[in-house]
Amino acid sequence: MKIDPRLRARLSAAVETAGGAKEFSALCGINASNISRYLRGLIRNISDDNWEKLAPFLETENTNAVPRTAGTVNNTPELREFLKKAMADKGVGSVDELRRLAGYDSASTIRRLLAGELNWFPDVLSAVFDALGVERSAAPLSDEERDMLAPAGIYSDGAMLVRPVPVVAWANATSHLDDMLSAGDTMCRWDVENTETVPVPASDSRDVRAFRVHGVSMDPKIIDDDIVLVSQVPSLECINDNKIVVVKYFDGAAQCDNVVCKRFRRQPDGSILLTSDNPEGSIIPLAAENIRWIGVVIRKISDL
Repeated sequence: MKIDPRLRARLSAAVETAGGAKEFSALCGINASNISRYLRGLIRNISDDNWEKLAPFLETENTNAVPRTAGTVNNTPELREFLKKAMADKGVGSVDELRRLAGYDSASTIRRLLAGELNWFPDVLSAVFDALGVERSAAPLSDEERDMLAPAGIYSDGAMLVRPVPVVAWANATSHLDDMLSAGDTMCRWDVENTETVPVPASDSRDVRAFRVHGVSMDPKIIDDDIVLVSQVPSLECINDNKIVVVKYFDGAAQCDNVVCKRFRRQPDGSILLTSDNPEGSIIPLAAENIRWIGVVIRKISDL
């Protein structure tokens, strides 16, 4: 990284904020003499290794806040300072060390987050909090943002490459989906000590739900007590023929069960049927106006 006047000014401001080159050296893990040479113009380029350590502690040149999108935590200067102090207190000297502790797969993304170039996804921020051992209540977040975080300790083993998803019993599927649809996401409001969870790859959609199926209508593909991972879809047009789906009907729809797990079948006349793999199971016509929530089964987990 070439040291131009703008970069030198950002570095100077960071050193001043830290209280001097020695104090800043302790924060970023770069020798104080090198920092002094950067500031005096005696070194014109920063090595990749040193830039990785240095970049998170430099304020981004863009003074405008990163636009916050739905489902993210605002990456304020106060939050970045809180994290940088937590890194120093924990003895975490580089972005890559923080990445390893959090179990994340991209040092570049963590570097950009600590530089204020991106807003935080709640699960990534939760993993960083767990890696640094900081209390969520102490973080400079709004109540809304704090409620978006995963329960403390979920990522304490550095399991960011997978994330835990609570398993919902089939008998509770209706109330779970009703709560989610009426009051917002309930994924973060479960008891980590007493709730069964399954690991889901972090790359999977954040709309994945886990249900423990009850019944034999999809036997032998899905048997009683299997756990299925279900990814929400926005419309019927997104579903390929012959996929297994979980459907939540509106209250009052003419169905025996409010939530069903069936196979999605498109008919030649354009209609859709939900069928059972078990020949003794039911067949249900599906109309879009009766659907409150629908998702495609993307994976099955069986107890061996």
